[in-house]
Amino acid sequence: MIGAPTSQINYANLRITTLERIHRVKGIGLLHDADGRQHAFKKATLVYADNGVGKSTLASIFRSCAYNDSDLIRRRKTIDGSHQPEVLLQFSNGQQSAFANSSWSNPHPELLVFDADFVEQNVYAGGQVTTDQRKNLLQFALGTSAVNAQREYDQADNDALAASQSVRDLTNQLTGFHRGVSLQQFRDLAEVADADDQIAALNERIVEAQNIGVIQAKAMPKKLDEPAFDVAQIFDIFESSLADIDLAAEQRVKQHLDAHAKPNLERWISDGHAFGEMESCPYCNQPLEGVDLIQAYRSYFNQDYNQLKASVADLIRLISITTPEAIIERLQASFATASAIIDGWQEHVEIPPPEFDGEAAKQKLATIRGRLDALRLAKEANLLESVGSDDTKNELIGIWNELIGIVKSCNDGIDHAVNLITAYKASLAAVNPDGLRQAITNLELAKLRHRQDVIDLFSQLDAALAQEVATKEEKQNKKDALNAIMQATLERYKGRINQLLGDFGAQFSIPNIDFNYRGGLRSNYNLHMRGSNIELTGGIPDFNTSLSESDKRTLAFAFFIASVESDPDLANKVVVIDDPMCSLDLNRKQQTRLILKRVHNGCEQLIVLVHDIHFMRSLRDEILRASSPQNIACVKLKTVANRYSNFDAIDVDKECESAYFKCHRVLGEYLNGTAQSSMEVARSIRPMLEGYLHRRFPGLISGGLLFGQVIDAINNAPQGSPLVHAQNITDELNDINGYAGQYHHDTNPSADQVQIIDGELRQFVERAINVVHAGMA
Repeated sequence: MIGAPTSQINYANLRITTLERIHRVKGIGLLHDADGRQHAFKKATLVYADNGVGKSTLASIFRSCAYNDSDLIRRRKTIDGSHQPEVLLQFSNGQQSAFANSSWSNPHPELLVFDADFVEQNVYAGGQVTTDQRKNLLQFALGTSAVNAQREYDQADNDALAASQSVRDLTNQLTGFHRGVSLQQFRDLAEVADADDQIAALNERIVEAQNIGVIQAKAMPKKLDEPAFDVAQIFDIFESSLADIDLAAEQRVKQHLDAHAKPNLERWISDGHAFGEMESCPYCNQPLEGVDLIQAYRSYFNQDYNQLKASVADLIRLISITTPEAIIERLQASFATASAIIDGWQEHVEIPPPEFDGEAAKQKLATIRGRLDALRLAKEANLLESVGSDDTKNELIGIWNELIGIVKSCNDGIDHAVNLITAYKASLAAVNPDGLRQAITNLELAKLRHRQDVIDLFSQLDAALAQEVATKEEKQNKKDALNAIMQATLERYKGRINQLLGDFGAQFSIPNIDFNYRGGLRSNYNLHMRGSNIELTGGIPDFNTSLSESDKRTLAFAFFIASVESDPDLANKVVVIDDPMCSLDLNRKQQTRLILKRVHNGCEQLIVLVHDIHFMRSLRDEILRASSPQNIACVKLKTVANRYSNFDAIDVDKECESAYFKCHRVLGEYLNGTAQSSMEVARSIRPMLEGYLHRRFPGLISGGLLFGQVIDAINNAPQGSPLVHAQNITDELNDINGYAGQYHHDTNPSADQVQIIDGELRQFVERAINVVHAGMA
């Protein structure tokens, strides 16, 4: 509030104003219904009031008007009054400022007021100097340039605070998105295009890790058994023949067989021969005795032949055992089992399915079997001839190996599946479910980081951070500028304060005054007295006990005057001083008069409220030395009905008269025909003569003597005493006292009933005046 006038008003845009009149004040303290319309204010306006009549109330009204502070008036509402607080002030240029309904219609910040509120708010209260008071004092003392610089700094500080708050707000909004990681870590997360797929896969792995025992127990696919292919015995039979058969018999039988050229004829004959020795042919019943062909049969179809025949007959079984169709069925069944097991693992690990070409295997097996059957039939047709060869056998083995290659290819696929499954099962043992969950959390954070609303928040945060940096730089620049101005301003301010304190004869000084920003911008100063620093709050020695009330008031007044005098716009200000010489000694009163005269010369208007009429007169006279009487107004507050107060005119000179001068004036007015009361005139004769004698013979007439005793002292004065020179008027004095004494109660208890004769009164008044003027009877 203290800095409001200079920080809120541009005086260049204001017309210079002075206070011309106080039209009315109602419902405020003792000014319950005060009317000041008859009393014009001038460039210098002195208002006299006894203590407790309303002087401080009037100062608070001016302060309230300066700062538009309704509380200053509200707190002073007349306790037993019938009016609501109301003020109407008339300023120059036709401006009025009215207080009604708890507000001012037109505040006047050009009013600079020194009063008890200024002291309490800016200097001290209760014997202590608080932080708030030092803060307010700095505001008041800085002056326009520094106040403007401070306003700019305050604005920059507010902007910086707002920018920082914006950063905090946006950071707090982002907090809900990046729990578990720092904001910078969250900001740095890269976008993951397939985050959802990865999260799904990780969740599956978590499930798998949780069921690792079940998974480890799952069956593994088995390879197909490779069938054996043993054709050695078969080819041994194919290649067998009989070496002990009679060559002639063999030739004879073969000729017979060739002659008939029938397939399997040899077998047919062999089978018939196997029925044993017969005397006649079982087919035609002809006798066989002596038939040479029969003898050849007996030699040809001997025991070895029969054994060979039996071996050839067993080829069907051997070929069936070696190349059964069940081989392919078993292989297909094993393949189906392995494929089913692999399919069961596909939910955990991706496995290329193995392949088994069953049809190709069947064809290979059928080819082999067909070739063997063909060889068998050839052997059966010619038992004694060798069929097949090593090349044939190797060819069949090659075809069989092709069949085995189909099996091996399938087994390679199964081996690959087993390897994949084995690796997967090994990985399960190393899986950390917590790590997988953290990976999921990271992916979720990555999704959040690149969600549009989060992207927008980061964009806003970046802008806010840039604004914060810019506002902090601006704040520092404004702070540097403010520091430079304040250091220069406060140095001048300190010098002027100490000069004022020296003029006042104060025994203390301010060795240092600066400022700091702790808890807000505030002044920081200390006092020095008799070689010791005085603590402003507490400590020994401290402000409260080291400084008298006069010293404290002097310090406050010095603060105020130093600021006022340094105000570059003082010529446009109205300075109001409430009781500047309260508790001041004679020297300080004299210095106060000189200071107020300087302020009067520099400001637009000076209003001083005093309770000491003699100080008021001396201040008036001091101002009159260089100013016209038309520029000075003297007003007083007087007590009226119900002990309220009102404005009234005042004759300062009369108010300051001593009893002697007052009585002398009353007698003179009587002789001039302007006296108001004959009794007052009659009672003024003796005091006037007493005052005359005391002034003629200072220190020679004791105080408290009755007038008659004073005359006796003159008459009885020894030779050489100055009183001897008045002995020529003692008879005249006795005559006058004889007349005047009858109007005083100390010599006549019935003084009020004595009748006054005007002619007689005039005679004695003239005689008394003549004694004073002529010094003789």
